[in-house]
Amino acid sequence: MSTGPTQFLEAPAGDSPSREHSDRGALRHYAGDAEGAQREYEEALRLDPANATALNNLGFLFAQRGRHEEALALCERSVELDGTSAAARTNLGNTLVATGDTERGLEHLAAAIELDADSVLAWDSLATVLLLTGDVEQAEHAWRRAAALAPLDASLLVSLGTAVAARQRLGEAAAILRRAVDLDPTEASGWSRLGIVLLLRSDLGSAEDALRRALLLAPDDTGARRHLATALLARGRRDEAALELERVLSLDAAHDEARMDLGVLRLSCGDAAAALALLEAVEATERATFYRAGALGELGRDDEARELMRSVAEGGGSYAARATAFLAETA
Repeated sequence: MSTGPTQFLEAPAGDSPSREHSDRGALRHYAGDAEGAQREYEEALRLDPANATALNNLGFLFAQRGRHEEALALCERSVELDGTSAAARTNLGNTLVATGDTERGLEHLAAAIELDADSVLAWDSLATVLLLTGDVEQAEHAWRRAAALAPLDASLLVSLGTAVAARQRLGEAAAILRRAVDLDPTEASGWSRLGIVLLLRSDLGSAEDALRRALLLAPDDTGARRHLATALLARGRRDEAALELERVLSLDAAHDEARMDLGVLRLSCGDAAAALALLEAVEATERATFYRAGALGELGRDDEARELMRSVAEGGGSYAARATAFLAETA
């Protein structure tokens, strides 16, 4: 799955001094020279303010740099000048989504596909936005179209596998993700998502192998490292799991999920004091409150423990029955 809207450059068109600058801007842009590209695009627009390609490309550049409001104005102007360009429509759709106007963004992405049904990037962008809106079924359909158009693109298979997994078809998702990493063994996100799917299928050994492959390629991937800890814990390797969770926190000190997991693990290992310190540092969710109460109980702070357990029991959530049982046992 794409990590964000997939925006792209539109090929320059026409013969003019403005086009020459737009051409040079595109070359600089592809080469990673953002400042040089911006200068060329701006010169192209000084010479011809109606150069739709330069408007589109400069809008794309600004979107890449997080200047979304400026990007939006440029992309809208580009589409006004050339509403038949699928590239410009895709760029505008993605920029609208980035500025919070998802409904209009989807309209322009759909229009891009009407203009060019073979645009892989338009289908990929549409799928990404549909997934973000929770329409997993249509996201899967769009990624299937994209993957059919570009069958050797491993990243599209990773996205498709993720959507299929979200629809609870885990065996099919695992097969798609294996195809992705077979196509490109350096696709870290493919290994990570394959590991997560295998973990959900309780194929713990294969999940561990896939997650370790992901971490060899992307050692700072806290999601893969946390899931590796889960796989290790499920295999009874508590010390290794704790080390992985500590590594997550060393990479991201604000990672509450890892801190909570480590707190629960410390509590299960009998270190209630360490568990409490960790659990007191996270948001007071139902899960955190339940285990914090457990740690307090282990430390002999019974009144505090029961007070927290009562709040969990009265909340009626997924830990309510366990909290009620605790209260009955300690009455």
